[in-house]
Amino acid sequence: MDSALIWITVIISAAALGGHGAYYGALADACLKIGTGLDGASKGTTGFQDAITPPESTNARATNWVLTILMLFVSWYFLGVVGLSYSVIIRLLTSVLVGSGMKSAPPKKHFCRSIYRSMARREADFVKSSDQLRADAMRDLRQRYERSPFASQL
Repeated sequence: MDSALIWITVIISAAALGGHGAYYGALADACLKIGTGLDGASKGTTGFQDAITPPESTNARATNWVLTILMLFVSWYFLGVVGLSYSVIIRLLTSVLVGSGMKSAPPKKHFCRSIYRSMARREADFVKSSDQLRADAMRDLRQRYERSPFASQL
């Protein structure tokens, strides 16, 4: 294989995986801030973070780490220690730089809207599947969100 093509692929994939990881890291940070800021959240804990985190974010983060490990292996196998070092540095720098721009207090509108839409969608799915207990719990969380200071971000 052409060495230049491998270098380009590793650099682009490291930057893309870094940006992708930063996005979902910022989403997790927004869920933590909102989850601890809702009425009834326990102080000193993650509050309702786990309940309001969109389910697809867990799969996206797991996929990101699997692809990152694959990219690191490929860079080491084809480019050696130097390629591995560059891919780690690019992945981390991209993640830190992009992530620092996405995290804010209060969370950005995009994340607030995404979390709220996810809660509404899950509530509707629970109603459709006749799971009234979970639907009521999600409705309660959604209503707490609507009464919170984060509702102004919708």
